[in-house]
Amino acid sequence: MIIHTLVFSFADAMPDAERNQFFAEMRDVILNSGLAEKIDHKPHLRLPDDAYAPVFVASAIAEIRVKDLPTLQKLTEWPALAQFRDKWQAKYPYKVIWVNHEKLHA
Repeated sequence: MIIHTLVFSFADAMPDAERNQFFAEMRDVILNSGLAEKIDHKPHLRLPDDAYAPVFVASAIAEIRVKDLPTLQKLTEWPALAQFRDKWQAKYPYKVIWVNHEKLHA
């Protein structure tokens, strides 16, 4: 199993309702691809020293689980996922970093 972990940074101008819609749509796109086994997300829990983050201050984290790297590659090339990204980047430009890894604990 491969886990695709994404760390998002949304503009403060993005209302909570829109952020909820973003993750609901992301979940639908990912699961409807038939390529992912699971997706979940949680908000970032802020601390006062977040202002010193060298890259950006996180807003949320998402975790997508897939069978293997070739499956993740297919998912990243999924046309509906590209449409989702384009739509939300145009509406509320966001930053994201990600890492692909195996499960960290037993």
